[in-house]
Amino acid sequence: MVVTYIHSNCPEEQIGVQLRCRNLADAINRTGTHGAHLLDINSFVRKTAEAQEMCAESDVLVIYRYLYGPILNAIQYWKARDKKVIVDFDQAVNYMTEDKPGYSFWLKGKSCERPDSGVEDLVDPIPLEQFKWGLNMVDAATVSSGRLVDDWSQFTNVYEVPDHINLHHYPALTHSHEGEIWLGLGHNIDASTLQKSGLLEALENVCRARPQVKLVLCNLIKDGGPDMDVDPSRLKYYFPRCFEDWVGVLLNLDIGLVPICGNYDTRLGAGSLLEFMISKIPLIASQQLAFQPLAHYGQWVQNTVPAWEQAILNTVDQFAVYQKKAAGESFLFAIGQDASANIEKVLKVYHSIINHQ
Repeated sequence: MVVTYIHSNCPEEQIGVQLRCRNLADAINRTGTHGAHLLDINSFVRKTAEAQEMCAESDVLVIYRYLYGPILNAIQYWKARDKKVIVDFDQAVNYMTEDKPGYSFWLKGKSCERPDSGVEDLVDPIPLEQFKWGLNMVDAATVSSGRLVDDWSQFTNVYEVPDHINLHHYPALTHSHEGEIWLGLGHNIDASTLQKSGLLEALENVCRARPQVKLVLCNLIKDGGPDMDVDPSRLKYYFPRCFEDWVGVLLNLDIGLVPICGNYDTRLGAGSLLEFMISKIPLIASQQLAFQPLAHYGQWVQNTVPAWEQAILNTVDQFAVYQKKAAGESFLFAIGQDASANIEKVLKVYHSIINHQ
């Protein structure tokens, strides 16, 4: 089988592209019996020579996240040539609220501003509506969570393909922060979830109680970012522009935090959780039914300020103990989520879609 993964090159989406496209493509190519390509979505739309060659030899085309306008036209072009087309997505775009990244695009149709004119183009009808049309056009959808299966099965055949990591991307490193303990968030956590979960206030309290704690925040400055009552010297801001940048931040953390709050968050995949687990970083996450299969690994807390605060303080005060635990069962579980170890399951899903009448 030959698979072509079609994705955006926007810097903000590269961690998702890594989990949902690059990891799988790499695992497919490692089999030696199947092949995979990676194709920029703009080349797909423009039908470049490279796109024509890749798509023509593929058994299935997997488009990451987007179904609107020129992408729908390109899908029709390849459907007319008997290609099977799948859309893969990992966001609950129908549950986006104004405080979520991407809301203005999906729900308002606002595209990026053109630097040459300063005029903001509008996508009409809004991308969410066009996405629903597109689901009726493609052969199937693959998604990162069971809840997304339930949400979208009325539009097309939907299959769950969980997030899979690539073990080679998370080397075992040792670091020392000279008596400091660095706390950081998962890659898909935004300021809204940080506040609504109660974690923001808990972190403020922890910083007042434990002077050795430093907070590592990625991509959280927007219009001033979260208003934290924390000494600025205790905050470390990073803006990773590619997956490798993010891994560089991740592997320097001592404790990982994954707040999960609301309909949007509970439909995300487990990628953030797995990254902490494979990196042997003690994990604290919101207790949510959607992530019950992972309940044996890490610490799971209610979304209240006292619960977050107590869990973090305990982990800081007994860091060596929790660090040792993180190198045990949770690490072994994460190893089992490697893309290469699961690629035959993914290919089985693709075979089902190809053979579906």
